[in-house]
Amino acid sequence: MTDLIRFSFPLSPRMQTFLQLRDGLSCLAEAEREQQAFKWLQACADVRISLSGEQGRRPALPEVLGLLVSMQTHLKSLAEKHPRFRDKIMGSCEALGQHAQTLRNGMDETLRWLASDALIEAWLNALKKHDWLGHQRNMLQSLPALWQSTDRRNHLHDHLQGLSEAVRCLHAMLHDYVEWQRRLATEGSDQILPDRGTQFGLVIVGLAPKQVKAGVIPDISGNRLTIRIRFQSWLPGQAAMPMQEDVPYHAMLVPIA
Repeated sequence: MTDLIRFSFPLSPRMQTFLQLRDGLSCLAEAEREQQAFKWLQACADVRISLSGEQGRRPALPEVLGLLVSMQTHLKSLAEKHPRFRDKIMGSCEALGQHAQTLRNGMDETLRWLASDALIEAWLNALKKHDWLGHQRNMLQSLPALWQSTDRRNHLHDHLQGLSEAVRCLHAMLHDYVEWQRRLATEGSDQILPDRGTQFGLVIVGLAPKQVKAGVIPDISGNRLTIRIRFQSWLPGQAAMPMQEDVPYHAMLVPIA
């Protein structure tokens, strides 16, 4: 169901790392399309933190490779159970293998570039000092001019292209091959009890756009044994309030960890 707005909650450290990298790369691409310099710079910093494992994060590259291998194993098992769709499933499996090989060939140059770029380093230092607009580094004055030069942006895009394609492919498979379940959060709350015999790595909650536009936001917590979903109301100028009425929603559990 492509019209749903999806909220992801990781059930494993590996999936948490993947989601952080996925979101950073997504923001980077969106900032480039929309020509938003500050958003681009923040996304660059976030991607660097994910890849290098700074600020308490796990290095993302080994985790992405691990998920690619796990997904391949799962797809091969599916192909054996569903011979009718074997060719299509194995085609997807081969695509994942190609992405994995691209990443195994190394991203040392990408990491070196991200660690060496003076603009990204200055922005990270500004954030560490809680200087969110970079006042002390004169970001507002220098960034518009630096943004006009496409060398930095094009070079980074080329470096990250293989990784971005691998993450997009994995994201699509994680989100599309599991069926949605229709659920109802009674008085705004629900609890999901995953099958203990399956190792789930991700829970995805889907809401209709009109629900989110009305301020309905899920608060998801828990672990592989119990997942708690509490819907809140986020209205302009008001504190978050628990939903008191029943909330229909969709959910899926992804058996890749």
